[in-house]
Amino acid sequence: MLGKIDEYNQKKSLTGKAKTATLDLSQEKAKFKPIRISENGLELIEWISLDCTNAEGAWHSDTELKIDKKGFVTKDGAKTKAFWDAKITGAVKPLRLRIRNIAGDESIVAVE
Repeated sequence: MLGKIDEYNQKKSLTGKAKTATLDLSQEKAKFKPIRISENGLELIEWISLDCTNAEGAWHSDTELKIDKKGFVTKDGAKTKAFWDAKITGAVKPLRLRIRNIAGDESIVAVE
């Protein structure tokens, strides 16, 4: 993911211009601002789920968080006005964690 972002930044920095959402060709294009990712990269995560039921096989989502592009959290389908604090909790100890990034790539990690 970081490689694709770096590639995009390098490509756009060569032209020094960013695309604008206007159809008016007489307007000058906006100056390019590179995409910056924080040290921990949490802004790249869009969805997290805990499976507290199965250690293998079919996924059972006991708790899930969806993080919108502004950082607001939807927990188990209920929208909140809270920002994500990089934590997810469940009623019981999780067996697996599933994470999806903004590109749609998913990873499943066993929790010990």
